[in-house]
Amino acid sequence: MSEPETVALGIDIGGTTVKLGLVDVEGRVLGRRRFAYASVPSFAALCDRLVSDMREMEREAQRIASCIGVAAPGHAQAGNGLMVDGTANVPLLHNRSLSAVLRQRLCLSVATINDGTAAALGELNFGSGRGCKRFVVVTFGTGVGGGVVIDGHIINGDDGEPPEIGAMVLNEPMESPRTLEEFACAAGFAAAYQRHGGPHRLSPEAIFARAGAGEEPAIRSIEETCRRIAQAFGILTNTLNLNACLVGGGIAAAGEALLEPIRRHLPDFTWPYLLSRTRVELAATGSDAGTLGAAALALRSNDASSHLPPGR
Repeated sequence: MSEPETVALGIDIGGTTVKLGLVDVEGRVLGRRRFAYASVPSFAALCDRLVSDMREMEREAQRIASCIGVAAPGHAQAGNGLMVDGTANVPLLHNRSLSAVLRQRLCLSVATINDGTAAALGELNFGSGRGCKRFVVVTFGTGVGGGVVIDGHIINGDDGEPPEIGAMVLNEPMESPRTLEEFACAAGFAAAYQRHGGPHRLSPEAIFARAGAGEEPAIRSIEETCRRIAQAFGILTNTLNLNACLVGGGIAAAGEALLEPIRRHLPDFTWPYLLSRTRVELAATGSDAGTLGAAALALRSNDASSHLPPGR
């Protein structure tokens, strides 16, 4: 009897939700868990919950994880996994090393990756990025992050620093500088809704629902925000000759209601020839993008990359 294929645990930590997935080398998710980030009161409680959920998934799937990948906002030091930058939305991780704790408790190799980069890696290995030479994944949720793939390779800095797509400054003349994240994170959608006459702050999900029902403040706020997203995509496409801009994160659950205005405004910011050669679509891996990318990194880092399908 042949031995079962290697599986990895992918952990995706966001400012709203923590997601876990038990993933095989083909990108099949054999088990899932998720819980609210706000439900864990401390770093120690977060570690306990992750270990507990992992053991439950292993029992249910009757498979044992051989390695772990952690996706989180910000940047971790390569050697020890210490989170040193960009953790404003996940303060429990600031100057902590989740990978070191999990490695000690579980005696497994643990690799850490930025959440936006993980989403791009998930799409490259298992989603819409397969066979695509140049693309970005931009995730919209509590914050705005993303990853860049050029010639089939994830692009990071010399020490593994991720691109800060959410820090791109977008403003009209005479406006104070504001970033893509300020415009297009969940709080940015809510602020736009109020600027256009909405009676109170709402979640993006509620704003899209009201727009679908014909409410004018919701429609105008989505138009404004999607124009800013189109501006960012135009800048990226013009600079990198992208084949695709893939949209992920929790706000992407709005689907075509989000994509249609982005596509409609994109010609205002994109060189026409390059516009004809790119596309805007949802990340195919959906809410699993981060866990899949973290798991893919773990498999490679655990000397299990030979188990990944060719070309990934």
